[in-house]
This record gives sequence, C-alpha cells and structure tokens, in this order.
Amino acid sequence: MSTTTNDSPAKASANSKGAGSDGASDRGRLSAASQRAAEAYQTARERTAAAYASAGRRTSQGIESNPVAAVAGGLALGAIVAALLPRTQKEEELLGAVGRRINDSARDAARAARESGKQQLDELGLTKDGIKRRLDEFSDRAAGAVKKTTNAAADKATGSGNV
Repeated sequence: MSTTTNDSPAKASANSKGAGSDGASDRGRLSAASQRAAEAYQTARERTAAAYASAGRRTSQGIESNPVAAVAGGLALGAIVAALLPRTQKEEELLGAVGRRINDSARDAARAARESGKQQLDELGLTKDGIKRRLDEFSDRAAGAVKKTTNAAADKATGSGNV
C-alpha cells in the first residue's frame, strides 16, 4: 500500500508538471504564431502602401507628361463603361430622342471628319497611289546614288579616277 500512496503523489506531480509544461508551451507557440502573423500583416501593409504610392506617382507623371492621352483614355474608358451598362427604362423614356439625335450628330461629324481627312491626305499626295509613286521615286533615286557611289569607288580603286 505504501507504494500506491507514494505513487499517487508522484503521478499527480508528474501529471501537473506535464500539464503545466504543455500549457506553457502551447501559450508560447500561440504567442509566437501571433507575433509572426502580426509581423506578416505589418510587412504586407507596408508593401501595399509603397506600391500604392509608387502607382500614384507613376500615374501622376504619366498624366503630366501626356495630358491629352490621359483625357482621351478617360473618355474612351467612360464610353466603354457606358456601352457595357444596360439602358434603363427611365433613361430610354427621358433620353431616347436626345440619344438618337446625339448618335446621328456624332455619325455625321465622324463622316465629315473622315471626308475632310481624306481630302487633306489627297492634297498632300498621301493616297495609296501617291505613296506608291513616291516610294518608287525614292527607290529609283537611292538605286542611282548607290550606282554612282559604286562607280566612283571602282574608278578610284582602278586608278581611272586619278587625274
């Protein structure tokens, strides 16, 4: 019996030490995991803030260096979004006739701009035939220049160019 009495406190002591150690190690691991998660969060937050600031700077520089392209891009993006969004019944009721007139006016303006552009290109000789003719003239002149250069080099090499 003395063994049983002696073993019980030892077992109880071992169990309480084991339980205490396991509890402390669990708290330590939880604390370490919490610390790593907090550090990862902070690192991600700093990287995100830096990327956001860098993107803002690049966008600002791009807009400053080419504001017309930025406006055109904004208009194009707005037109795409507007085209993708469905019309509501109310929009159709209120703006149906106006929208049709705007579309007709835009079509007429685009047609007039295209015709004007064609006319200006024709005046400059930048039609398909005009460009072909100019390229032919250029290639003939370039071939002539190469031929003259080759002849001059040959004459110099053979000594007939020395006078």
